[in-house]
Amino acid sequence: MTGSSTPQPLLHPAGHAALPAVSDRVHAAITRRLGEQPLTPDTELAALGIDSLLLLRILGDLAVDPTQEIDPYQLADVVTVADLVAFVASWN
Repeated sequence: MTGSSTPQPLLHPAGHAALPAVSDRVHAAITRRLGEQPLTPDTELAALGIDSLLLLRILGDLAVDPTQEIDPYQLADVVTVADLVAFVASWN
């Protein structure tokens, strides 16, 4: 995706399409924090400048329930955009 304002569906690392609503929400949350970025499922969050604190802020934006628990061990495995989509999708 280059310069498009319409987010493209992001894929789960295993190749299965993630819920479009979740990938759209993740894309919107990243865009709110960083501005429009070219995102692919393999884009590394660190390459976008997303550190652990910013990741927690993005997750806070994505949490439907303000008391949502975030497992720090699972969070350590969130490296790419696809990982973040899968992590958020696992909340439901």
